[in-house]
Amino acid sequence: MQKYDVAIFGAGIVGAFIFDTLTLKGLKCVLIDKGEDVCLGASKANSGIIHAGYDCARDTLKAKFNVLGNKMYPEIAKRLGEPIGECGSLVVGDKDSLLILTELLNRGMYNGVKNLEILDRSGLEKLEKNLNKNIAYGLYAKDAKIISPYHFTIALVEESLLNGGEIKLNYNVNSIQRQNDGYLISDGKENFMANYIVNACAEGVNEIGSLVGEPAIPLTYTKGEYVLLDKDEFGLACRPIFPTPTKNSKGILACPTVNGNTFFGPTAEDIKEYETSVTLSGINKIKTSILKMIDNVNFKRIIKLYAGVRVKTGDDFYINFNENKNYFVIAGICSPGLSAAPAIAEYVANSLIEKGLQVKAIKFTPRRPYTNILKLSNQELSNLIKKDKNYGDIVCNCEKVTKGEILEVLNRTPFKLTTDGIKRRLRVTMGRCQGSFCYPRLIKIMADYYNCDEKEICFRGKESLIVCDIKEGGIYAE
Repeated sequence: MQKYDVAIFGAGIVGAFIFDTLTLKGLKCVLIDKGEDVCLGASKANSGIIHAGYDCARDTLKAKFNVLGNKMYPEIAKRLGEPIGECGSLVVGDKDSLLILTELLNRGMYNGVKNLEILDRSGLEKLEKNLNKNIAYGLYAKDAKIISPYHFTIALVEESLLNGGEIKLNYNVNSIQRQNDGYLISDGKENFMANYIVNACAEGVNEIGSLVGEPAIPLTYTKGEYVLLDKDEFGLACRPIFPTPTKNSKGILACPTVNGNTFFGPTAEDIKEYETSVTLSGINKIKTSILKMIDNVNFKRIIKLYAGVRVKTGDDFYINFNENKNYFVIAGICSPGLSAAPAIAEYVANSLIEKGLQVKAIKFTPRRPYTNILKLSNQELSNLIKKDKNYGDIVCNCEKVTKGEILEVLNRTPFKLTTDGIKRRLRVTMGRCQGSFCYPRLIKIMADYYNCDEKEICFRGKESLIVCDIKEGGIYAE
């Protein structure tokens, strides 16, 4: 039976960082998720902001890990070959906001945040040209950054797999038994052993906890709705721009993405159970809030509506190591969870090493970023097409993604992808037309590659078929 040093449950950004950190330290690890891919939960609908750390309450885990994690990101991004926007961030307000902004400045300095500065209107106009006329002051945090949270999660997992890590997807664990030599983990079909368990399952944290025999952790859910604008609106905000915060929320922000779009959001609605619907009231709330901060907004250029859910365990992160059970639980990693994730992973790794896990030197294999024809010179692209003509065959016209890039991703991924999985790796169907033109070709390419019928290609999961037969027995049959 296969045996691992550590089994990590949950393939979001936190689980991916823990998986990668432990694997690169030479530990034998497996990443487990009940979904068909990585980054299917809160991480894929994250704002993508690496916060500076001024917003976190003093002397909290959020403050500690946010500031540490922020400093780690540039080196990790370089190693993974992932883009990172070191653009800073702003919190802005009217003439009455100075007291709150000063409080944030002082809190940030206490937390150890560097490069904080309060700007007046003239200073703000040097950074942002579309601020509403009523904006008088802003807190500038130079060390804030932006990334793609789903690209980063995927890249971390790919790096781990290249360096000895293993992954089990579509794994619905139903039994975890403590034995003398570790944990016996089973889904009723496949069994394996692990010395330690790390539970980073977000909304599913109590499902794993109950199998280990741990009491349930109280969870609450907050839904955030977003709108995404077309790329021709890029520049409305050159960095994350937050309104003056309230007690309950950082507020609805305007933010660029590393891929050249702009988004507005999120709202903050407490919900009783995990769901990601988008509502008219939520969209209207976004519009009203944004117009108080940003001018020259054309809401007709919205191309996508979506929502994410923040899973909370109170006012702080919940990070607990039960050394008697060899069980680590990481829960409630809401904002600034993305910022804190690499530091949390390092803390988990150090705790396990102190408990007795042995670090081993590995022969590191770097992860190669996916080909992006938009980043190639004309000569580089010409040479590539001479080697493989598929790199000259554009499938997604909005995002300029070629058949060669799609096949490259399919070849490099050790498990079967859905169209949603391709989208999150290459942005196919993510542009202005949202797949209206490229979806048929994408499905055909995937079906040919997997040697299956086009009706077997799914959007996300086995129940989300895209192509169906409308003849007798199909969707129009009475």
